[in-house]
Amino acid sequence: MVPTLVVFGAGGLAREAAMVARRLGHEAAAFVDRAPGPAIHDIPVMTEAEAARRHPGADAVIAVGDHALRRRLAAVAADLGFACPALIDPTTVTGPGVGFADGVLVLPGAVFTVDVAVGAHVLVNPGVTIAHDVAIGAFASLSPGVHVAGNVAIGEDAFLGIGASVANGRPGRPLTIGAGAFVAAGATVTAEVAPGLRVAGVPARPLPSKDLQP
Repeated sequence: MVPTLVVFGAGGLAREAAMVARRLGHEAAAFVDRAPGPAIHDIPVMTEAEAARRHPGADAVIAVGDHALRRRLAAVAADLGFACPALIDPTTVTGPGVGFADGVLVLPGAVFTVDVAVGAHVLVNPGVTIAHDVAIGAFASLSPGVHVAGNVAIGEDAFLGIGASVANGRPGRPLTIGAGAFVAAGATVTAEVAPGLRVAGVPARPLPSKDLQP
């Protein structure tokens, strides 16, 4: 029997998640959105309640980029009875000691070498490379082309922009990117980033206060 999966979200990332699901042999049965509209790639768009009614017992993937919304939708999916197994594209390279928690979404072309722990509902975009002895906290987001060297700890809800790089930490003393930190596109992180801090540049430095305004 082909596993059924519903995709929470209806944007570009949701379409990518449906692609991964189909490559893994799942039936992508629905996109879930608060405002149903026309089918996308022949997959209907429906509300949370309709998805729960039409596809009881299905698996789900939370395919939205914003980490706070991803957290909220993960809770909604759980309340509706959907399980969220990790969804790992078949092109992904993994070595010994690599583990993925529930809800992880890995898009094509990612590499995890050895001894990497990926937390719940982490988003890993195409072309990401993760070296040895790395821990990634729940709901973190790694944009396309992020490269993380060995002995690094990335906190929950952290965001790494397109092409960002993270230098090596040391055994027992990982280079840490704190919870909720923001690393801009193209930045090179060579030192600890405090929780909630926004950094950019090569090497990465805190953004000026004027750039921290909403």
